[in-house]
Amino acid sequence: RRKRYREASRAYADAKARIPILERQHWSLLYTAGIANERIKNWKVAEADFLKALELSPGQPFVLNYLGYSWVEQGQNVEKAKKMIEKAVKQRPRDGYIVDSLGWAHYRLGDFENAVKNLERAVELRADDPIITDHLGDIYWKMGRQNEAKFQWERSLVLGAEEEAAILIRQKLKEGLLDSQKGTQ
Repeated sequence: RRKRYREASRAYADAKARIPILERQHWSLLYTAGIANERIKNWKVAEADFLKALELSPGQPFVLNYLGYSWVEQGQNVEKAKKMIEKAVKQRPRDGYIVDSLGWAHYRLGDFENAVKNLERAVELRADDPIITDHLGDIYWKMGRQNEAKFQWERSLVLGAEEEAAILIRQKLKEGLLDSQKGTQ
């Protein structure tokens, strides 16, 4: 929560080094370590942590979602990622973040009908989230619903999009969603 990811990554590495044999109950340590490493752009370590967490606790919805969404964002294993996220949604159908990930996977695969359905549902579940709202704006734009897209992008700014995302959103408000843009995270 405090966004001290570099410090957290070191602390998690120390914790992992102290555990001689990782067991099922250690999945959450690996999951949170993976998040810290992903945030500091240490993807190889993050991915290994997520994969090990899934090995220890197969089907864990938070890990399936985080790894799946990360792969979608990177354009890696997108079909596999979508299937992982679908499993997570089946377990947590009212989790707006996981439903958003599924919508985003459909978006990245060009399946706009399923993308809009899932992203609208995600916004219903997490109406206060600027990233999910931004994603909905992107799919509306792709579907030719420009006024609705701009409305969602404006909402995303009002909801407090972080500065890096806000810069991209302001650009979309001026120029629309360019073909070269994949959308914001």
